[in-house]
Amino acid sequence: MDTLAKHHQIHGAQPVLSVPDVAAAADWFVRVLGFELDFLYGEAPHVHGRVKAGRQGAEGWGEPIYIHLSLEAEPIRSCGETRLHVGHDIDGLHAHALAQGAQVLHPPTDKPWGLREMTLQAPGGHVLVLGAELPGA
Repeated sequence: MDTLAKHHQIHGAQPVLSVPDVAAAADWFVRVLGFELDFLYGEAPHVHGRVKAGRQGAEGWGEPIYIHLSLEAEPIRSCGETRLHVGHDIDGLHAHALAQGAQVLHPPTDKPWGLREMTLQAPGGHVLVLGAELPGA
């Protein structure tokens, strides 16, 4: 049976994170997690931007991730957790994040639900949970 979501091909969530400095937040995602800058909008200070990771096709590794960054005056209220899937080597990503000065809220830990997860504090006080499947899970 065809569902409404399938019929309309609804896919690809793109969270919007409010941040006090769009360009600095975009730079954080590039340096800490290896995202690419997709665009910055507006004269400095930029009012909106988007970063992306992943690609489909021969050179890619799955569905692309897009994160929008929107300028907002502080104080900013976090929208809860944003969860990202890591294909492999979450411990190496953890070491890289630390070397870039990222605030690690929880280091990589094996969870009973079959993931190895770590938690980072992103710009604007947002919480990113990055999880990789445990072998055999």
